[in-house]
Amino acid sequence: MVKWAVMLLLLVWLQAGQAMAGGGAVSINGEATVTGPRVVLGELAVITGDDSERVRRLRELPLGGAPLPGKSFVLTAQTFNSRLAGTGADLSGIEWRMPQSVTITTAAQTISADRIQCEAIAALKKELGMTSDNNSSNAVTFTVLNTPQAVVVPLGQVEYKVEVPYGIRYNVPTTVKVGIGVKGYYSTTVSLNFDVKAYANVVVAARSLPAFEVLTADSVRCERRDIGTLTGYITDMGKTIGQMTRRPLTAGMPLTEAMLDKPPIVQRFSGVTILARVGDSVVTAGGMALQQGAAGEFIRVQNIESKRIINARVVDKSTVEVMIYSGR
Repeated sequence: MVKWAVMLLLLVWLQAGQAMAGGGAVSINGEATVTGPRVVLGELAVITGDDSERVRRLRELPLGGAPLPGKSFVLTAQTFNSRLAGTGADLSGIEWRMPQSVTITTAAQTISADRIQCEAIAALKKELGMTSDNNSSNAVTFTVLNTPQAVVVPLGQVEYKVEVPYGIRYNVPTTVKVGIGVKGYYSTTVSLNFDVKAYANVVVAARSLPAFEVLTADSVRCERRDIGTLTGYITDMGKTIGQMTRRPLTAGMPLTEAMLDKPPIVQRFSGVTILARVGDSVVTAGGMALQQGAAGEFIRVQNIESKRIINARVVDKSTVEVMIYSGR
């Protein structure tokens, strides 16, 4: 170190006369803060001289990579000289003032864990199409399973690139990747896992219900349930009243459309009136239902007079309808 300091002093002494004539001087600071990923001479030194163009070029001389954001390292005089020589710049006629070492720190800003989590939740809401108009405070909940750490990034405009790579999942953790960068360069990505739950008031059985029971207002009630794993659930209790259960249901079981059916209004072997529409004309005949059927269903019906068996649509408990092509 002593040898290098003597050599540096000798270099300064030899160039001093030329520096006075050229009017150029570089004074290196003992501590410096840089803002980018690369160190340039102008961030470490005060540079003066009569030749403004040469001063500009000196200030822009690259001296290698900077520390990570928020971190520091020390350049000794020897290391600094090696980096300076590596630029290949013309350094003749310059007066140098150099301490034994320079401590370089990269300026930084901190992105808090809360900000990262908010960016992730905003992406989840966007994925679900949630807006201020349809976002109920308790319709969907997001619980982070791995709280992120704060991230240190360089100074500058922070940009976020957030992705939900596998979509929303209700039965397993949902992954969100938050890319954080400055000046268009995404320097780091934080991965978060969320437990996403969706809730709604669904119709459930108010008590144990046997098969083929026609539901009344006392048969059902609404309860708030996690609907993430439910399919075909019903939220409008009015749509279940008057429907018939297809199988036995236990109390508290969420009702689905597959569990219900329209109750039959035409009974097997009951007498019905057959309406036959031929164009604008309507012909009626007596018939007997060979099957039970609900409104709108097609059942087999026998014409009493002709004994012919036809398919007819149930209109009401005593009427069925068959359409006949008019040929026009």
